[in-house]
Amino acid sequence: MHLETLLIKYPYKIAWYISRLFHKGMQIDFLCGNIVDYICFKNIYALMPNIRIIARNKKVKKQLLQYGIDAPVYPNFPDVIIMARHLTRKYPVKKIKKIGMRHGAYHFKDFINKKKYNAFDIYFVTSKSEQKAAIARGIVKTVPIGFPKIDNAFKNNNLDKYKAKLNINPHLNTIIFSATWDKKGYAAIDKWYDKLDRLIDKYNVLVTVHPWTSKGKIAKIKNTEGVKYIEDKDILPYLMISDLMIGDTSSILGEFCALDKPLITFEIPLVGRMTEETKTMLEDISFRVKNFDELIKTIPIALKNKNLHQKARKKYNKIMFDQLDGKASERAVRIIKEVVREYK
Repeated sequence: MHLETLLIKYPYKIAWYISRLFHKGMQIDFLCGNIVDYICFKNIYALMPNIRIIARNKKVKKQLLQYGIDAPVYPNFPDVIIMARHLTRKYPVKKIKKIGMRHGAYHFKDFINKKKYNAFDIYFVTSKSEQKAAIARGIVKTVPIGFPKIDNAFKNNNLDKYKAKLNINPHLNTIIFSATWDKKGYAAIDKWYDKLDRLIDKYNVLVTVHPWTSKGKIAKIKNTEGVKYIEDKDILPYLMISDLMIGDTSSILGEFCALDKPLITFEIPLVGRMTEETKTMLEDISFRVKNFDELIKTIPIALKNKNLHQKARKKYNKIMFDQLDGKASERAVRIIKEVVREYK
């Protein structure tokens, strides 16, 4: 059992039951572990603005203020809690209905301990295929809905303000680099972060990386003249203005695949929670390179042959998302409301 659970279990239970004496109506909360969680949840929140956003700590509270949300800080005592992290231990009362959701597209890394998923009453996954894979691992609480974070990609969008914000050169193709966390062996950032100056004369170069990426590497990227480092945590509009993504094993590749655009991925040895399934998928949907010199040669080929992997992208989009109709948030809301009705 997690130490935090042992320390807060009984004090929290007592406080929760006391709160029932003064509590009227149904309280539905979303626990925001970090600002990326909110970005994944905001399309659901737009349809259910009665949900209360709870900040995990004061740092997250400060981040949420930038989005106009003055969130109370945990602890909170809800009837229903929704979260995009495995933090059910913070709510050690069985009567609290717990709904989990992904903060990344599909399971680009293998599922963690099944107990963490089964601690939820419902856990949203992105597709029936993902649900099947979860069941095979003993995870039994999943419901496929799609991926709410990318719903807006399938609606009318004006992206001019994002291009203007970055001073995008309309005469050049726009490429976006991505990287997962560089401490687990899944990332390829070391192959490119200090070489981007070799590309800026030919392309608009955008970069987004995992927020826990080594500070020195982020500093090098930011200090490379001509490179546009994306500070905004809502990365979807920047994917939409890009013509090509270059990445490693980050789940953001799934989001770009959903947009049916070409990808280049660096070959990474299978380590940790990486799976053969993910490796095969990346081989099928993307141009593969080993190093930066190969990348330079492959970028123009990928841009010229953008439809080469289209059939594979369509296949894996079905596997990852079932359907890309912009209605994943609506499906999530229907299920949340069902949970609320059953609770009553």
